[in-house]
Amino acid sequence: MQNKSKMDPKAKALAILFTLLIVGATVGVVISMASLGFLKGRFGSIEGARVIWRVFADNYMLGTVIICMNLSLLLGLLGSYVSSFRKTKSSFLLGLVLFLGVLFVQSLLSLPILGILLANFSYQSGLFSLLPNMFETIALIILFHLSME
Repeated sequence: MQNKSKMDPKAKALAILFTLLIVGATVGVVISMASLGFLKGRFGSIEGARVIWRVFADNYMLGTVIICMNLSLLLGLLGSYVSSFRKTKSSFLLGLVLFLGVLFVQSLLSLPILGILLANFSYQSGLFSLLPNMFETIALIILFHLSME
């Protein structure tokens, strides 16, 4: 007799994917709110900053949330591939782990707060600058879905 408590693999994959996206979005909101408070205290007194602050803050928050969702998906994929690698010792899976590790570092370094603090206070806050991260999110969702099949 089959164990009825086992979850359908597709449903399990979707539940994990949804959980990773929610965790990433939540972490992104927390990081962006904390860092926006720091930035407003530092730059809020500059003349003209109040005029553009709302648009900057909205784009900054959206960018941070998207990147944190990417980081969460990458951690989920890394965990899955490392687990599979431990079982199979496949050189292909090792390559995927290394590739995802590099993507993780790239995403981590693209957090807006790091760009502002480390790159001489430069940050592009337009919606067009968010498109690469949005496409990365879509690509990671597809990869995650394919990996869980």
